[in-house]
Amino acid sequence: MHTAATTSSGSLRLALLALLTLLLGVAYGENTTDAASDGGDLALTNHGALVPSGIVAGIVLIVVGFFCNYFGYKLVKVLIFLAGFCVVGGLVLYAEYKIRAPHEDEKGRQLWYLGIAAIIGAIGGLILLFLYKVGVALIGALGGFALATWILSMKSGGLIHSDVGRILFIVALVVGGMVVALFIQRPAIIVASSVWGAYALFVGIDCFARTGFQYTALAFLNAPGATYETSPKVYAMIACMAVSACLGIFVQFWTTRSKKAKFLPL
Repeated sequence: MHTAATTSSGSLRLALLALLTLLLGVAYGENTTDAASDGGDLALTNHGALVPSGIVAGIVLIVVGFFCNYFGYKLVKVLIFLAGFCVVGGLVLYAEYKIRAPHEDEKGRQLWYLGIAAIIGAIGGLILLFLYKVGVALIGALGGFALATWILSMKSGGLIHSDVGRILFIVALVVGGMVVALFIQRPAIIVASSVWGAYALFVGIDCFARTGFQYTALAFLNAPGATYETSPKVYAMIACMAVSACLGIFVQFWTTRSKKAKFLPL
């Protein structure tokens, strides 16, 4: 029974890890040590120096996070594309690293992996534009994931220390987000996009601030070498994310309160 539970939780962890892998992929891939000789696992460094790819990742996350945080509902088509991009591209990137993880000095391989994942992820995002209901469900899933990560970040190592308990908690919020998004679309899209956008925004900011907040999702899903420790700076990031999410929810409800409010075109 214990073996079955461990295998099941491991599979869930890997599937969920893929959701954010692509968005964090550039920073994650650049902040790794050499692959371990015995198993090829990657270990994250402790808030190393800024590197060009990390700067690019931070800027992209800040821009994407800001617009999702405050204009997610009006940009719902963009949100759906991003949801497909993250999920499909993240799964491809995870598979690439699982098959053959690049060493620290293999920058070319890292860029190839990211490029291939980005192209396939973009194709997945475009296909999702024609599957509106599926796209809306994935928006709810990303919002649930971000909310679960925010709650778990309240304590070093995660508010829930049990691996199985932590995974079940994340899965519950992801599935709950999907279900709610399908039944009450407007409120769910607004809340999910604000929460997920705020999370992406402050992960991007942390690519420069380097408080350790950016490693929350990876640490809670037990990515190799990823650790999460709270500090006054991390708590400031947690608080700012909550304020930004609440402000985004208010702004989005206010700007879309008219029955004539429409989605902005792509």
